[in-house]
Amino acid sequence: MRTITALEVRAKFGQVLDEAAAGERFIVERAGQPVAAIVPLRDLEALDPEKIREQRKAALRELVWMRSRDPRPAPTAEEIVGWIREGRDSR
Repeated sequence: MRTITALEVRAKFGQVLDEAAAGERFIVERAGQPVAAIVPLRDLEALDPEKIREQRKAALRELVWMRSRDPRPAPTAEEIVGWIREGRDSR
């Protein structure tokens, strides 16, 4: 990811768009402060909060469905916390 100034974007807008279309990501700064990002269009979908929310809801629905089909008793909160910690520690 490259950092460019607002003036550079203004002066080289066509080039910046071409590079973004090719996969480059830019952080745009004004007066030394990051104010915006220019990303490839394909990356924009991954950043869409509504799409992220829907993906999480779908994952939860799938977990609820999977749990409803499991004859074993539900795990305790302590077990779940332990599994989460194990997953974090293994990374």
